[in-house]
Amino acid sequence: MIQEQQHRISIIGIGRVGLPLALAFAEKGFFVYGVDIDKNKVLFVNSGKMPFIEEGADALLTKHIGNNFIATTDFQFATENSEIIILTLGTPVDEHLNPIFTQIEAVIRNIVHSLHEGQIIILRSTVSPGTTEYIKRYIEANTNLKVGVNIFLGFCPERIAEGKSLEEIPLIPQIIGTLDRESAERAELLFKKLTPQVIHTDARSAELAKLYCNMYRYINFAIANEFMMIAEQHGRDIHEIINLVNKDYKRGGLKSPGFTAGPCLYKDGFFLVSKTPFAELITTAWKINESVPSYLIEEIKKQTNIINKKVAILGLAFKKNIDDNRNSLSYKARKIFLAEGAKVAMHDPFIEPGDLNKVLKDADIVMIAMDHDVYKKLTLEKIGEQTNKETIVCDIWNIFGTGKVFNKLKKPSAEELLEIVEDSSDSE
Repeated sequence: MIQEQQHRISIIGIGRVGLPLALAFAEKGFFVYGVDIDKNKVLFVNSGKMPFIEEGADALLTKHIGNNFIATTDFQFATENSEIIILTLGTPVDEHLNPIFTQIEAVIRNIVHSLHEGQIIILRSTVSPGTTEYIKRYIEANTNLKVGVNIFLGFCPERIAEGKSLEEIPLIPQIIGTLDRESAERAELLFKKLTPQVIHTDARSAELAKLYCNMYRYINFAIANEFMMIAEQHGRDIHEIINLVNKDYKRGGLKSPGFTAGPCLYKDGFFLVSKTPFAELITTAWKINESVPSYLIEEIKKQTNIINKKVAILGLAFKKNIDDNRNSLSYKARKIFLAEGAKVAMHDPFIEPGDLNKVLKDADIVMIAMDHDVYKKLTLEKIGEQTNKETIVCDIWNIFGTGKVFNKLKKPSAEELLEIVEDSSDSE
């Protein structure tokens, strides 16, 4: 069992899931190895610098690095010298949208001969159902260790919001999925150091729970996006309708439309669909959400010719107020605009900070691709000061509060300005 003394944890993969988790355990007194194949990332972390934005992480990294937290590329050393091994690895999809588990498989092959009696291995990456069972079979086929007897294994998915990891880790109940009782008890002792509430289940149910959680959100966003398209077809404002549905109504809860992507929601459904060809709702949600940039651009084309026009895309991250642009639909929008003959400038305060006024200067089309807080300080009037005489502002997030997805700005011509001045003089 896990004792009160300082135990050593190897967290393999110090990305946006692994590094905050490593800092959370270090703060609880564990000695943590942050293991990663990326030498530059390891050097960066060991210098006390966060490789990405995570609220509250900078202070914890400064506090623990070189004390009870060390980043390393030495998988075998870290594994051999740890009682607890946590895998937080990427699980992307290939060009056919089939899950790729090469990172997990490579790590398991790399560390399997460094495993020893008494260790517990926690799989935290999003995986297809049955992966925990596969790892059990691999360990038992390549070592003299038996899972549940002298080595222990569990699937304990992360469910935090990127950028809010350290805030949410102690608040969200931890799901513990295992194949045997002893592994469950050990995993509970570990995670109760971080959060007071744990929920026990079997490994496959836990794997499905993680996927269902993400797909439920993804499908709800797809509904919002499809409703937005239908509202536009009727010449009505989707945000007004959402307010009509949700206001003081307990069975409301419609989401707002927007670009829905990222490294999880975009692909996690295919962990289910790859083995379940009848999961049509998931694939339909994916088609709807992925079609939003194309839909918006087609609607813009109905209002103006976009050939040789300047387009300003604001927001490149897949989520507000973070610096993660993985699978962001902003880049899909850029490709479509370029293919249609437009000229594109892009801005994001966390990814491509640059001069916002320069990006907006003489723009014919402005697309608010992500609702970062910094853009909420803008107004349509301020945008109009920088852009061309007539500019279309695509505001799917409704950050300007007009309720309209498409806002057409009209600058007064020189003649109109003169008339305004003359009228003002006459009134005096």
